[in-house]
Amino acid sequence: MSQPVTLMEASRYEQVCSADQVADLTPAEVREAMAFWVGRERLDIAQVLVDAGMLQFPQSPDILAVGALLAEIQQDWDRAQNCLQALMDLQGDAATAESHLHLVRVMRCRAAYFSAWRHSLASLQAHPDHEGLQQEFDELSELLADAPQADQLQASTH
Repeated sequence: MSQPVTLMEASRYEQVCSADQVADLTPAEVREAMAFWVGRERLDIAQVLVDAGMLQFPQSPDILAVGALLAEIQQDWDRAQNCLQALMDLQGDAATAESHLHLVRVMRCRAAYFSAWRHSLASLQAHPDHEGLQQEFDELSELLADAPQADQLQASTH
């Protein structure tokens, strides 16, 4: 868990507000600067930093994770799903249960219920004791079982 931002760090992050400044930062510093601006409800600046971070560090788990979180805040479900999928592809079998859970929830927000159900089922193979994944699987199973068009939902995801 990260430490609270000190006053000196806050003033540094306040100065990081353009894409050209990302070149001087590590991926973790980009993440912290983005969090600083999100905390001040300046999503426009946070988005600039994330976009620049993705160009500078396209294989960084830090950047992909904050990109996904920012996209979720903005309800940009396509972008969130792309970032989460890239993060999990990069991490492979080491992908966290939380990353899987975020992806399942993003799929639900996109109304891709069968895909979300399939992903939750697969995620439970890697993380069988994760309560959040189990809850999503159970809810999606019930939703799909109760849906009069369950066969259509399944067919539309292939």
